[in-house]
Amino acid sequence: MHDIKLEDTILVIDTSRSMLRTDLKPNRLIIALLAAKNFIQTKFAIDPKDRISIVCFGKNSQKMTSFSQDETLLIKTLQEIQVSGKGVVHEAIALSLQIIVEEMRKLGGKVNRIFIISDNKLKTDPARLEKLINVSKGLGVFIDTCQIGKPSGTNQNILKKIAQLTNGEYGYFTNEKAIINSGKSFASKKMIQQAPDFYRPQVEEKSPPLVSEIALSLRRPSVMEIRFMMRNGGKEQEKCQICHSIKAPTGSDFYTEGRFCPNCDRPMHLSCASMWAAKSEHKENVFRCPFCYFLLKLPKSASKLMKAKEEEPKKVSIIDDDNYKKTRMIEIDEKNISQIDESCTYCHNIFLGEYKVFQCIKCGSYYHEPCLQKIFNELKACMFCGAEIILE
Repeated sequence: MHDIKLEDTILVIDTSRSMLRTDLKPNRLIIALLAAKNFIQTKFAIDPKDRISIVCFGKNSQKMTSFSQDETLLIKTLQEIQVSGKGVVHEAIALSLQIIVEEMRKLGGKVNRIFIISDNKLKTDPARLEKLINVSKGLGVFIDTCQIGKPSGTNQNILKKIAQLTNGEYGYFTNEKAIINSGKSFASKKMIQQAPDFYRPQVEEKSPPLVSEIALSLRRPSVMEIRFMMRNGGKEQEKCQICHSIKAPTGSDFYTEGRFCPNCDRPMHLSCASMWAAKSEHKENVFRCPFCYFLLKLPKSASKLMKAKEEEPKKVSIIDDDNYKKTRMIEIDEKNISQIDESCTYCHNIFLGEYKVFQCIKCGSYYHEPCLQKIFNELKACMFCGAEIILE
């Protein structure tokens, strides 16, 4: 016999730049938000005890609201959404799963859903997306997807695949009225026989298989934030909430080594986060935020930074200290570019051989040649370790 249960739904809205296209009037984003509003209103009309949380994803994935039954608050939040960057769908799913997992630990027995509204012009890592789909299936999370606008070439099956593999619903709409009305149909209750009980409060918390895949990357400061922190000789810098200092254990300023938790936005040094992660019960590069307990992941270069610090000889003079703050960029041999397993520190894209690649001799960070030129023009320092770049 089918059972109707209370539902927690993460409403995920694509806010990438492609959502400003005007093939749908006035644009794709406005139509998507109207569909989202319809979804919220219909969901609470069906069952006012259900809850909804809103996440948006463009340049970064962001939790706009916690789970709520306040229809007015949720609709008002939709009006605050802004467009930025390109939609990285696997990061949005990872953030949504973390929100759901935290609620599962508090109270089980609910149906958990993710509802994605997107034009499907998405950026994703296929391997990571597959792992996150497996996490969703293991947790019993349904992922519904609503594709709007014209087909997007090679990416046209991503949303459909996500829905099919998680037993969700997929819809594809190309006119404004159909998209707006789709919010009502997606709001229908899920009919299931038994809700999953993946987390039980009485069980000691551990990282279940694949759950570490939902860990989110620390947020880098934007160029505007860096420029602000460099004002007045660096007096405007943030303080790390782990060591409560502007200076990192490596000696770097916050504007060069600082990062932010993508959930609570607390500032922390990369090296401090690395030391915290070393004491974690999770993998070496996966740890919980000390403040909001979200699962976070460190780049591979973070451990290299701390290792270099441990091996660094003690400074014995002012000259040594000055040299420590300077670096050179060495060009990587073309035949070795394909062996680099890290992404560009500036643009975060992998190295495909279309540009020359340079490496910081101080911290080991890699850069595409055009990205290195931008960093030199804007900061004249390595974006990772903060050392001044010396041109040969």
